[in-house]
Amino acid sequence: MSEGEFVILNLWNEGRAQLIERIDFYHSQAKKRILDQFRDIEAEAERYAEESYERRGQWFDPDTDDPASSAEAAWEDGIAHYGLLDDLRKQMILSIAAGMYHEWDKQLRDWLDRELGHNFSRDKLRPDLWKQDIGTLLEMLDWWGWDIKGQPFHEVIDSCRLIVNVYKHGHGTSLNQLKERYPQYLRSLGDPGSFGWDHVRYDQLEVSEDALSVFHEAFRSFWQYVPARTIAGDNTPVPSWFEKALTRKQPGKHA
Repeated sequence: MSEGEFVILNLWNEGRAQLIERIDFYHSQAKKRILDQFRDIEAEAERYAEESYERRGQWFDPDTDDPASSAEAAWEDGIAHYGLLDDLRKQMILSIAAGMYHEWDKQLRDWLDRELGHNFSRDKLRPDLWKQDIGTLLEMLDWWGWDIKGQPFHEVIDSCRLIVNVYKHGHGTSLNQLKERYPQYLRSLGDPGSFGWDHVRYDQLEVSEDALSVFHEAFRSFWQYVPARTIAGDNTPVPSWFEKALTRKQPGKHA
C-alpha cells in the first residue's frame, strides 16, 4: 500500500467460508425439510380422491344416487386437493427465496458494519448503513474498486430481490421492473403489446425449485468474488449519506 492508504474492508478466508456455509445450509435444509414434503403430491391427491369416494359411499343410496356422479365428484375433490398442495408448494418456494435473499442481505450489511467500524464511528454509521437500499451499497462498493454489475451473479441477485419485493408487497415498482428485466418469472405474460403483457399482476409471479438453486449459486458466487482486501485512501469517494452520517451530531452529545 502507498502512503495514506489503508484497508477499508477485509475478508479472511475463514470468514468467507463461514458466510458461504450459512448460505449452503439454508438452501439444502430448506429443500430437505420443506420442499421434499411435496415430492409426491400427485399420489397424495389420488389418496385424497379415494378417501373422498369412500366418505361419499357412506351416504350412497342405490335407489336415488348415481355411482358415476359420486366417482366424478371424488375425482374433482382430488384435483382440487392437488391444486391446493401445488399452490402451497409454490408459496414455500417463494418463502425460501425470500429467506435466502434476506440472509445474504443481512450478511453483507453485518460484514460492512463490522469492517467499516475499524476505521469509522460505528455508532454514527450503523443506522444509515442499515437503512440504505441494497443498490446504494453495491454502488458504493463499485466506487471502491469492485465491479459487481459486471459479474454474472449480479443480474441473478437483482432478479431475486425484485421477486422477493413482489412476493412481499404485490403491485408496485418492483413488479414493473421484474416485468421489464426478468419476465421469465411471470407466467402467462403474453406477447409484448398484448393484453396479458400490459396487465400483469403480482399473483402471476412463479418461481421454480430450479430457480432456487440458481439464486443459491449467485449468493455463493458473490462471497467468492469479494476481494480479500479493499484499499482506500484520501481520494477514495464515499456517498453523500456516508459523509452525512459521520458528521451528524449524535443525540445527547455536544460539540
